[in-house]
Amino acid sequence: MAHNTTFCLYRYDPLDRLATRTPLAEAISKVFYKADVLVTETQGGVQRSFFQHNRQLLACRTVVGKSSSVSLTTNDLQNSVLSAVKVDQTDAFVYTPYGHYQPAHHLKGFNGERPDPITGHYLLGNGYRAYNPVLKRFNSPDNLSPFDRGGPNAYAYCAGDPVNRSDPSGHEFGDWLSAIYIGAGILTAGIGLAIARSSVKAVFKGVKVKPVHIDGVPQQPKTRPANKTEKLSATVAVGAMTAGVLWTSAFVVRNVDADSPVQIALATLAVSVSIPTLGFRGYSFFRSEAAKRAAKLAAAALPPPPPRPVMHSVAVQVGGSLRLRSAGVRDLRETRV
Repeated sequence: MAHNTTFCLYRYDPLDRLATRTPLAEAISKVFYKADVLVTETQGGVQRSFFQHNRQLLACRTVVGKSSSVSLTTNDLQNSVLSAVKVDQTDAFVYTPYGHYQPAHHLKGFNGERPDPITGHYLLGNGYRAYNPVLKRFNSPDNLSPFDRGGPNAYAYCAGDPVNRSDPSGHEFGDWLSAIYIGAGILTAGIGLAIARSSVKAVFKGVKVKPVHIDGVPQQPKTRPANKTEKLSATVAVGAMTAGVLWTSAFVVRNVDADSPVQIALATLAVSVSIPTLGFRGYSFFRSEAAKRAAKLAAAALPPPPPRPVMHSVAVQVGGSLRLRSAGVRDLRETRV
């Protein structure tokens, strides 16, 4: 079976974005960006301008010489172009779950990304990495894998879930909302675990007071009730651990069923618990720091203690022997008897 081979030279700008595309024996194609979004492409005497809101394509205007035409587009929730309408023509587009389709009119396609007209691959991240919708994977590994946003599989696209996720930068295997869930859960749970044990124990069992020695006999240790600061710390600990559980639950539900209303309810409840918890934590921290500074200032304001008397030893010879006597700070001299 014969294969057609096309040679094409790709060049990038100083920001590592695709700048030109030069197919063999064809005019050079130049692309221009605004805020890292493709807005214009020129090739020979043809100019295409893309009008969009955020990542949603609204229209494409093509100018050839003195004539021009406009295509209006419709999109789905993932910004995939579903149809293009001209004055005398309407085209509809259907995609496989991984984004393969027959491109036309040089429009954007799956998830609002424009396929390369030479290879049919999506050059995500403005040319950073080529995604092959037929092989359902990237052509090159992610430099943020395996321990960063790229995930453990350096070639996977959207962690195997292209229906519910997208990867416009060519880096992210998940979405930012999932990252927020994980980060908020770890943060709040970490705060709770750090202060939970001592604070909750102080509320329920009291705080041990150092025993006092009376006539050399140690007394039994006593306990006192928790003060306001300790009660506040216990509240923060319980709230932080509760928020951590809620964030984790919302993350799990979102990954099992992204459209479930339960994850929205869990996330809302987690936010309502996290905000006052973090506020109380900040208040408790600044309150303890203020108490420490006040104690240091009070200690610095106290007068210095009086000096202790210095004792000297004086040698006195009595009957051929030497004895040591202690005296205060006086002008004493050695006495010979």
